[in-house]
Amino acid sequence: MADASFEKIEAAQRADRVGWAALLVGTAIIAWSGIIARFLDVGPVAGAAWRMGLAVPALAAWSALASGRRPSPAKAAPFFGPLVLAGLAFAIDVASFHIALTGTKVANATFIGNVAPILAVVGGALFFAEHPPGRVWFALALALVGSWIMAGMGAPGELGYGDLFAFAAANAYATYLLVIKRLRLSLDGPTATLWSAAVSALALALVAWLKGEALTPHSRSGWSAVILLGVVSHALGQGLTSVAVGRLPVGLVALIILAQPPFSALIALLVLGETMTPLQMAGGAMILIATAAARPR
Repeated sequence: MADASFEKIEAAQRADRVGWAALLVGTAIIAWSGIIARFLDVGPVAGAAWRMGLAVPALAAWSALASGRRPSPAKAAPFFGPLVLAGLAFAIDVASFHIALTGTKVANATFIGNVAPILAVVGGALFFAEHPPGRVWFALALALVGSWIMAGMGAPGELGYGDLFAFAAANAYATYLLVIKRLRLSLDGPTATLWSAAVSALALALVAWLKGEALTPHSRSGWSAVILLGVVSHALGQGLTSVAVGRLPVGLVALIILAQPPFSALIALLVLGETMTPLQMAGGAMILIATAAARPR
C-alpha cells in the first residue's frame, strides 16, 4: 500500500519539469560549496555568516521578481517559528560543515554529509506520509555503504573532529529540508529561503563574534569565496532546492542530492588535487548506482 502511494506521487510529480530542473541545477551548484569554502580567509563560522548574509539581498531580489512586489516581513510573520527553526538548522549545518573542512578532506566531509538525504527520507515518511517503495530503501542502504567507503572510515574510534562535525551538519541539513518542505505548503521557495537565511546570518555572525574569529576577508580570493558561497551556492543553489522541495516529494529530492558527493569529490580532485583510492572510487560508484536505481520509473 505504501509502495503504491509513493509510486502514485512519483507518477503525478515526475512530469513537473520545473521541479526537476530546479533540483538538478541546484544540486550541481551546491556540489561546489566545499571547494569554494577552502578559499575562505576568515574563520569557519564567520565564512558561514558571510555566506548567509550575502545570500539575503540576492534572495530578496529573486523573491521580488517572482511575486512582483518587495518581500514583506508581514507575509512571513505567521510562519515565524518554522522560519527560525529552518534558519537555525541551516546555521548549524553550514557552520559544522565549514568547521569539518578544517579537520578532514572535502571528500570526507561531503560523503559523511550524505547521511542527510537518508534522514530526510525517513522524516518524509514520518511527517509527510511519503512512504518509499522497497527499491528506494535498498538504494539508500547502498548509498550509505558507498558513503562509508568513500569517506575511508573504519571503526568509530577512528573518527576525527572534522568527521564528527560533518555528521552534525548532516543531521542539521535533514532538519532544514523537512522544515522547508512544511513551509513550502504556504510560502514560495525564494521567500522561505530568504527569511531562513536572514535568521542563519544573524545567528552565525553572533557565534563568530563570540568565538573571536577573523571576521573580514582580506584578500581578493577571500572576498570571491564569500560572494560565490552567498550569491551562487546558497541564494541560487539552495533557493532552487527549496523550489524543488515544494514541487516534488522530499524523498525524491533527497535521492537526487545523493549524487552530489561523487561530483564534489571529482571537483576536489581537479581543483585541489585531493586524490581518491580505488576503494573510494568504488564507493562513489555505489552511490551513483544507488541514485540510478531509485529514480522514478
